[in-house]
Amino acid sequence: MSYWPLITKTLFSFLLSSTVLYRYGNWFRHRIIITLVVLLAWNFSFLIIFALPLDVISTVYRQCLEMHRPDIPPNTVGTTSISHAADNITCQAPHSNVPESVFPELWRTVYWSTQLLTWLVMPMMQSYTKTGDFSVKGKLKSALIDNAIYYGSYLLICGVLLIYLALKPGIDLDWSKLKAIASSASNTWGLFLLVLLLGYALVEVPRSLWNNANRSYVLTHSYFKIAKIMSDKCEAEETVDDVLESLHAVSIVIKPSHYLYEHLETILQKVPIELRDGMNRRQITVDESASDLPSEKSLIRLHKQVIKSLQVLQRTETQYSIMVEKFSTWKIF
Repeated sequence: MSYWPLITKTLFSFLLSSTVLYRYGNWFRHRIIITLVVLLAWNFSFLIIFALPLDVISTVYRQCLEMHRPDIPPNTVGTTSISHAADNITCQAPHSNVPESVFPELWRTVYWSTQLLTWLVMPMMQSYTKTGDFSVKGKLKSALIDNAIYYGSYLLICGVLLIYLALKPGIDLDWSKLKAIASSASNTWGLFLLVLLLGYALVEVPRSLWNNANRSYVLTHSYFKIAKIMSDKCEAEETVDDVLESLHAVSIVIKPSHYLYEHLETILQKVPIELRDGMNRRQITVDESASDLPSEKSLIRLHKQVIKSLQVLQRTETQYSIMVEKFSTWKIF
């Protein structure tokens, strides 16, 4: 038995996921927990692709041994070695001939870890990063509320189905059956999305390749896309300007001695330096005696607006730069 093919493919999937994450992510900017979770999720995805052929080969080999195994009477011991030799000749052992319990344990670990990451950990982390609260407890509470609203519809549908199955005669629901129903529902949802995305890609990818061969169509379509992205970029810049104007007004009202000044500093650290300098150069007249001091809830709302508007601006700027680069290349050719 050799574990090296499985170990090699496991290491290769880890190196490939690390390379892709280093290419499309920012290890020095993101928190270590976010990097580890994304790396683990991508590693499991690549591991399924590379380890599945080994499992298939091992399963075929075991089935072959089972099919060619003769019925040996209890007293005929001398023919065992001859039958085993014949089996070795008939069924060629694969290079990754690991014990039968290895792959079930591997797939059980990968499956339930992926389920946990997909339905609980990663949605909570996504909502956690988008919240405007300033404490860990507040961020977790907002993330739970956000995901509770999202998963409420799913829980309602699952509850109705479980009540229907419980009231149906002849069906006894226990923990193993409930776990099987939950995993089947999750797999059904995943397969539905897979079929939907693959169905779109099987039509869109050949059509885009065909249209890219037409230079006039590519240039006309590029003009349209650049105009659309430019409009989105201008709208995002206007939204950021409005949010920064509100933030500047709040920064004038809140003094360093105020208890909310620490929260204000947290918001200001999210703003890039060039935008912060432009915000400080603005001339805004604020009557401090007439202006009401913002509450913590209003700062949380402003913090969330700053995070969202800056993310949209960064996305549109990246899309615009990529589209301009592609358009310049197409125009040259």
